[in-house]
Amino acid sequence: MHAIQEILGQGFMITGFVMIMMLVIEYLNVLTRGNWDRVIAKWGIGQSFLCSFLGATPGCLGAYAVGSLYIHRVVGIGALTATMVATCGDEAFVMLALFPKTALIIFAALFAGGVLTGIAVDMIQRSRTSNPQPTLTDMVSAHPEDPRCTPFSAREFLSQWKNCSPQRGWLTLFLALFLGGIISGTIGHDHASHEQASEPSVSVEHHDHGAQCTHGAADETQLGEWDWVRITLLALGLIALVIVATVPDHFLDQHLWHHLVKIHGWRVLLWTMGAVAITHMLVNSMDVTELLANHKLPILLTACLIGVLPSSGPHLVFVTLYAEQALPLSVLVANCIIQDGHGLIPTLAHSRRAFFGIKAFKFAIGLGLGLLGHAMGW
Repeated sequence: MHAIQEILGQGFMITGFVMIMMLVIEYLNVLTRGNWDRVIAKWGIGQSFLCSFLGATPGCLGAYAVGSLYIHRVVGIGALTATMVATCGDEAFVMLALFPKTALIIFAALFAGGVLTGIAVDMIQRSRTSNPQPTLTDMVSAHPEDPRCTPFSAREFLSQWKNCSPQRGWLTLFLALFLGGIISGTIGHDHASHEQASEPSVSVEHHDHGAQCTHGAADETQLGEWDWVRITLLALGLIALVIVATVPDHFLDQHLWHHLVKIHGWRVLLWTMGAVAITHMLVNSMDVTELLANHKLPILLTACLIGVLPSSGPHLVFVTLYAEQALPLSVLVANCIIQDGHGLIPTLAHSRRAFFGIKAFKFAIGLGLGLLGHAMGW
């Protein structure tokens, strides 16, 4: 029962955040008559810098945000790849707790690697097609010539709630349930349970500052506590609720319901739930610590293969083992490059080709750099 609750909680959190981000993006698109996404779409190399920075921030929210921009065709495949190379998912929080100095160096290196990778992917894409960047026709049109397509109308506000449409009612109900789940702690990341489920039995005594560190410190980030992730989700949910409550019926029906919900919503939900459930079963059916100790395959290859899992949790084994000086830096770096937490799951609903292509590309880079680091003795 606990496993089902965890799968549903993670699935609804990811789906809710992605859909809210897309709703806000669509609102900004109409509010600015399509000008803001035109600017970002024309940034080129700047997209890789921005998205690598979002990916390098601890946690999965930055990766989700870029995934939403990609699904909305505001940024290209290069920017998405840059994000996924730069991110360490929720493992970044534990890395900062156990070996902060080394963790910051790794994050900086991943940020730089993400930028270079994003630029390289864009160059490859540009050489294969004459129009690699999103165009205005690819995006949802703001059609500013239509007076009904406005983000807010004070004259219509009361009348549209007196005659509330089913679409407005369903979206309001979904957002209310999402906010209720965030406030109650039902929806969100449970960092502590991930770490307890996947960490090796030996304790971590020291990190690179020489201070003692125990696993009990990880318990400070509990599901019921108001960390920055939970606060961010609550704030975005409230913003989305205000948008749904105030936009005219035409905007809500054409832009939010028919485009976001009917085209993207159910796909993101089903693929997210499926990916989280399958990953949860795989992680709980294998003893990663025993795999590292007894499997015939090299530890580096094991770290790379586990890095492919679209999850936050099993990668913590390599974080804690490195903190104990039981793993070389090359293995940890390889795993960090390949893994992206839950960040790439929303893309799975939009494009399986992009999902598996990015995973394969990162696997090749991570394994190659891991082998190079192993040969150099680090």
